[in-house]
Amino acid sequence: MGHRAETKCLKCGETFSRSHGGGFFFHLLHCELCDDAKLIDFEALGELHIRYVKGLSGPYCSASYDGDLYIQQHVEVEAISAADYFQGVEEFAGSCTCGGQYRFDATPRCPSCKSTEVEKAEVTVWYD
Repeated sequence: MGHRAETKCLKCGETFSRSHGGGFFFHLLHCELCDDAKLIDFEALGELHIRYVKGLSGPYCSASYDGDLYIQQHVEVEAISAADYFQGVEEFAGSCTCGGQYRFDATPRCPSCKSTEVEKAEVTVWYD
């Protein structure tokens, strides 16, 4: 699922830790302009997440296996594509206070100089 990695800015030399990806029950998005992180819980997404799970060929992950199978077999909602889901999650996340948009694929930025010239070093922690 997600991980935390030590990262180094190639412009100013700052070393920092950045989380990537989500977990079993949440997504982690970053602002495209300042790299602020925002956690989006699946429960908060409500029907949007249910409609996404409905369209999957199997459960989203092992931790949600039983609930996902129940949705796929018994919940009457219209399934949506992964592209529509990810767009919907980004819209749900809204705008950052800096004016940027939270995105799944935001380029990592240095917290000191905001450069995108960064190098991911080693993964320090895996989380779910």
